[in-house]
Amino acid sequence: MSIVKKSLLFFITILLFTSTLVFADDNATSGDGGTSNAKNDKGFYRGSEYMYKVSVYIGLSDQAGKNGELDSDFMMIGNSPVYIKPEHFSLQSNISYAVYSKINYQNGAPLVSNNNRIVITDNPPPIPITNGGNIGSVKSYFGDTKTLIGLIDAFAIQKGTSREGSVSNIHFTINGEKKKLPPEEVLPIKTDGIYQNKVPWVIVYEPVIISYLKDKTTSLAFTASEYALAQKLGYFNFKAGSDGQYISGMTHSDLPNSIVLEESWFGYPVISALPDNVKWSEDRIIQGGGWGMRMLKANTSNDTMYDYNYRVDTDVITSVRVYAKGDRITPDNKAYIAFNINGKTTSKSITIPEGSSQLVFIKWPTPTSPQMVNISVEISGNAAAKFDNNARSASFTAKVEDLNKNIPPNPTANDKKPYDYSILSVPEKTQKETATWGEWECEWVESNGGHGGDWKYTWNSYTASLSASMTIKPDAKVPTATSTTMKSGYGINQKVSVNLNSNAPNSNITPAQTSIAYYPEFNYIGYCRVMDLIKSGYSASFELKENKYSTYNSRVHFTPVWFPNGTYQAYAEVIDVWTPAGMLSCSLTDSINIQGSLYDDWHIGPRN
Repeated sequence: MSIVKKSLLFFITILLFTSTLVFADDNATSGDGGTSNAKNDKGFYRGSEYMYKVSVYIGLSDQAGKNGELDSDFMMIGNSPVYIKPEHFSLQSNISYAVYSKINYQNGAPLVSNNNRIVITDNPPPIPITNGGNIGSVKSYFGDTKTLIGLIDAFAIQKGTSREGSVSNIHFTINGEKKKLPPEEVLPIKTDGIYQNKVPWVIVYEPVIISYLKDKTTSLAFTASEYALAQKLGYFNFKAGSDGQYISGMTHSDLPNSIVLEESWFGYPVISALPDNVKWSEDRIIQGGGWGMRMLKANTSNDTMYDYNYRVDTDVITSVRVYAKGDRITPDNKAYIAFNINGKTTSKSITIPEGSSQLVFIKWPTPTSPQMVNISVEISGNAAAKFDNNARSASFTAKVEDLNKNIPPNPTANDKKPYDYSILSVPEKTQKETATWGEWECEWVESNGGHGGDWKYTWNSYTASLSASMTIKPDAKVPTATSTTMKSGYGINQKVSVNLNSNAPNSNITPAQTSIAYYPEFNYIGYCRVMDLIKSGYSASFELKENKYSTYNSRVHFTPVWFPNGTYQAYAEVIDVWTPAGMLSCSLTDSINIQGSLYDDWHIGPRN
């Protein structure tokens, strides 16, 4: 039996006998757009033919994390990436593949044909944008330990060993001691609700689109990076012209936009998605287009496993994409989508033309206290209505958290500068400032003469765009401040202004509900201030809450006395602007100059 067939059989076996357990810490988001305007008699691709190119890494110590180096703190399992394809199509024998991953290409690896690829068959979700998928399904799939364990098995077979053998000869550093570990202490196996892995695991995945070029001979199974590199090296022209394939909307826009990093992990930069139909440059694609990451932390327990992350006492929108597969969904044969959230069921009916899809959603208020919320979705009615994996039911878990519990501690005049403190750059996070979605309407149209007719579908398109700004300034009680400079130890005021523009009904969207401020003395993590919503609506504003440590109950954040002279840069996020196409968000910064400390304003002398 060949390696490919063995890996396929082993992977399917694992999927059948391993329970589904979703793990946390993902790093992926997506752009918006479509895949229309394909050119006739040129290169083309099929919406049903997609794959993912996947690498898996194991941490070499219990301290390995996303702020370290992937190529030194982790080790790749296997010799080269493997591919995961859905079972609904077969691969042609003449398709060309490439050996390396985006990480290799960023390090200067060449575009080399892969004659020993391993392709395993499962039911991965469609790729966002290019294949009508959504980023939530992709995150859930690659955050499932079932997927991770199946991949570990595939890489083990690639190296001619077993799951246990693939990790048995690695030296790990645990509690400062370098040693080998039994496989059961390394693999993502769960006992009594706790994963036993003493080191983290990382999945790096890249969407792949199969293209068919106009010579009717060449077919490519490439990632966004590989299409960009092939274009840059002059191997193919995916753009326009006499030698053009006319598929650059896919290769240079939709595919790099499909999945991008949401945060900077392992030093890889956040390269945000571009607007629909705006082409990426080849270098920009190689640097950051078309890839996502997922991490299973060491010894992860149940309370960290969730699909969605919400805040307490917030209006949110949870959506699923429903397809009309094999038939149309009409008003006289509707499909019904029932959302059950913590025991309360809400149902919606939909109509969709055959081969199309739409997001179906529910707008609901989160609980007022932190907890895990179970969400289930069931499809009934028209049998053509299905989710992307052909299922008619799905379930999710949402973590509802209270960020107000992370308020910074009381600063004092005696606080000392941490011995290892250095001013870090503000976080790099992807901003999702626009969203596009829509819904199908269907009505009966009589034929000429009134002796018949047919159903006519109309697509109602909706968009939303978010913009915001932030200003910080010295509090009015600071005695020696100017508009741009103050001494450390005093308080600052912050104000965030938000504007939301949308043509959607109010039922489809929420205005900005949350703004969170982070500060350099805490390295922009952990401690934060959830700001007060001063003005609600599409033109909203936020200010700091009243500080209980302020003598005057002012809306301030106190800078630490020890902060060094120079720029004090505050960072804030506007979040919880919900649409059916996901949450809109944006990141904001503003700064003030620090010169001296409040000690410079103190003196002892005779009273006048």
